[in-house]
Amino acid sequence: MSITTAGRSLSASMVTEVTTAQLSPILMAALNFSTPVYLWTGYGNLVYNSTTYLGLGTFGTISPVQETTDLAARGISMRLSGVPTASIAIALTETYQGREASVMFGALSPTAGTLISSPVTVFSGRMDVMQITDDGQNAEIILTAESKLMDFQRPRELRYTDEEQQTLFPTTSTITLPDLGLEYVNDLQEKPIYWGNPAQAQGTDWEGGDKTGSQDYQ
Repeated sequence: MSITTAGRSLSASMVTEVTTAQLSPILMAALNFSTPVYLWTGYGNLVYNSTTYLGLGTFGTISPVQETTDLAARGISMRLSGVPTASIAIALTETYQGREASVMFGALSPTAGTLISSPVTVFSGRMDVMQITDDGQNAEIILTAESKLMDFQRPRELRYTDEEQQTLFPTTSTITLPDLGLEYVNDLQEKPIYWGNPAQAQGTDWEGGDKTGSQDYQ
């Protein structure tokens, strides 16, 4: 039996868990701030892959994760309520846009309450916009993340110049010679080229072979 999510295979233990009569699903979020934040939708701390995830309980929610077969970019939003004032101040100064964010789907064992091995990643993208509301009594943060498919809609501004070539292929400790493939591109922009006469030093009016006064060069 094979159960997949958008081509991502579930482990055998996860397949067994999601096909049982009783399922205890959880979501785990990893947000790559300057100090990474790891959260999950339960209570207490949860350790997975040597990383501790902080339980939010009912204070955190994640919008439904949507996927389509036509490669449409679907984003998500994550909501956190009851945020301390000190954390609001940090959020206001954090440089977060473009940083990675991911969400994993997992399950807890109904008997032991422990994490079933190998949660599956259901969303991987980049943080986009953070909305903060604080009325003095309650504070809330809503963070949206966009799919990495959005990168296909961004223009790639590259130039065929020597400067761009040196940026893409810089010298290193093992590559000591620069890439000179585009070294003369700038000089070629306004450079006159005289075809058929290697002795020509300056431009002249070209009359063609059937005009009086013209001469052929051997």
